[in-house]
Amino acid sequence: MDKFFSFFGKFVLIAAIVGGVAYGAYSLGRTTAPSPQSGAASTTAAPTVEPTTDPGLMPERKPEAAKTTIVTAGVGPESGLSFTKYQITVPQSWTPNHTTTNEGTWVDTLTLTKGTTQLKIFQAATGGAMCLYAGDADFEGPSSTYDSFVTITTADNVVLRRSTTNINNGATKGYTMCQKGSESYGQPTVFGHMSLTTALNPDPALLAEVDAMIASLKKLQ
Repeated sequence: MDKFFSFFGKFVLIAAIVGGVAYGAYSLGRTTAPSPQSGAASTTAAPTVEPTTDPGLMPERKPEAAKTTIVTAGVGPESGLSFTKYQITVPQSWTPNHTTTNEGTWVDTLTLTKGTTQLKIFQAATGGAMCLYAGDADFEGPSSTYDSFVTITTADNVVLRRSTTNINNGATKGYTMCQKGSESYGQPTVFGHMSLTTALNPDPALLAEVDAMIASLKKLQ
């Protein structure tokens, strides 16, 4: 009987120890486990945001401006002519050719060429003429009559008309630039005699380039 109680006592003691250890581990786990409301950092990964490729949100690519060059031409007061030195902005698709001679009288010529189209500005001791349009009264003196025109204002506010007639001369068409005076239009202009030769039915885009060059004209004296 004494052995039984001795064995039973040892068993109870071991069971109490094991139970205490298990209870302690359980209690420790409860006090250290993070609570969803404790402010502990979440381990959930943030969603990845893919960069947008929507074409409507892409920056618009601006077209490159056409390359140009500035050409200086004309003669100064020393020539005795009533013209001015000038500059003109020329697209690189056009070919400039500038010559100045003085063999007793000054002659300055700038020719701008693109294919069969040619814009010419000519300074020399020549006469002038009145430019007449529909509705203008007859003029007793040198004059030229034109059927249509396009008005162009230069960089320093010289008002010109790119004037033409409906008469066909072969496979080309001619234009004359006339300058506005106090009451009428006449030629030459302050830049010189200005003429344009194109194909019989010129491309509107080509004429727009010509008009832009004329509009860029600027006096240098």
